[in-house]
Amino acid sequence: MALIPTNMNEKRKTQITVIGDSKPELETERIALEVGEMIGKLGAIAITGGRGGVMKAVAKGIDKAGGICVGILPTNEFSESNAYNHIVIPTDIGHARNSITVMAGDLVIAIGGGAGTLSEISFAWIYGKTVFAYEGSEGWSKALANQRLDEKRRDQIIGFKSVSELEKKIKPLIRR
Repeated sequence: MALIPTNMNEKRKTQITVIGDSKPELETERIALEVGEMIGKLGAIAITGGRGGVMKAVAKGIDKAGGICVGILPTNEFSESNAYNHIVIPTDIGHARNSITVMAGDLVIAIGGGAGTLSEISFAWIYGKTVFAYEGSEGWSKALANQRLDEKRRDQIIGFKSVSELEKKIKPLIRR
């Protein structure tokens, strides 16, 4: 497991990037909402791609928990943000923003996902981020859970089947 930097500003909160389907099934959306709530309750900040689907559900969940969600948009339009983001960062760099979204997190949680999510998982792996992948929805998170992408790292993508299981796994990684 990649380590979260500890030589940082001690006031900086843990930043958790959440990636996934832009058009999820209802169950996947429910899980994303619960993940957002959990992140908020743990006192961490959520980072997402800022738009709909899993990104919106996470932002809604973290808002409900009184936390903060940062949306990193692929366009230059603030108006493309979902209504629950607290901080919006327009980039105007298209899918290249996936690299920034992943780099901004201390760890990454994948929930379902298509090609965009696959690119984000790949960036997270390359950047040495700890990646957690939901096993309960179709898409890349299920396909890559408990797998190694290549031989450059000794760890693997960490699968989880429920939000309570995920919370147990990430709680020790949250700076207090």
